[in-house]
Parts: sequence; structure tokens; C-alpha cells
Amino acid sequence: MDATRRTARRSTRQQRLVFEAVSTTRSHPTAEWVYEAVRRELPRVSLGTIYRNLQRLVEEGRLRSFERAGLTRYDADLELHDHFSCVRCGLLMDIPRAPEVLPAERRLRARGFAVEGRTLEFHGLCRKCRRGASSNG
Repeated sequence: MDATRRTARRSTRQQRLVFEAVSTTRSHPTAEWVYEAVRRELPRVSLGTIYRNLQRLVEEGRLRSFERAGLTRYDADLELHDHFSCVRCGLLMDIPRAPEVLPAERRLRARGFAVEGRTLEFHGLCRKCRRGASSNG
């Protein structure tokens, strides 16, 4: 088998493992988290390969990426949804999107704005951190 076919197959396997790592967790992982997960299956994979495959998957529309606290996070859930972010432990949790139009969006449209989308994120303490905060005080 020539080197080109070996590289193409390895790239396909690497990309499949990267996608599986992201799509089988609800944690909105970073590239470093994906790297550690893929290394269990492919110990010689490089972090650069992980970054390239994540970028390719985002470009293909199979993953979504976004910034949180200076880190790029990845999500395989392409359905529209909102988030809750814990300010203590960093948990980033999906919340189903309410189907109704928000009052703020209604006001913007009434003023002539063309709203194309929204990002709604709640910030606070998750249940675990809240229990820890109440037992420490």
C-alpha cells in the first residue's frame, strides 16, 4: 500500500475518533480533552492532528465551536440550544431552547432590526457547587 493511501486511511480513522470523542460526551470538550480521549485509542496521535481534525469537522458542519473563558469548546449537538455555565467548576450544560420569541427580540424587530439568531447563556452555580457553597458557610 502506498504512503498516500495509508495517510488517507489514518486521517479518516483519526477524524472518526475525534468526532466520536466529542459526540459521546455532553461536556463541550476542549481540544486538549479530545486529545487525551483519542490518545487512549491512538497513543501516537499529535495535538496538532487533533486541532486539524476538529477544525475540519467544524468546517464540514459536523461540529460547532465556541469560546468560553478563553478556551475553544466543541459541541456535536447541532440543534439550536442554550447553555448554563457554572462560574465555579466550569460546567457547561445544554438547555433546550424555548420555541417562543423572546420579548427583547420582539422589541428589536419592532425597531427595524433583522434578528438572525440568538445566544442565551445563564451563569451561576450548578447544584453540586451550590451544595458545596452552602455547607462551607
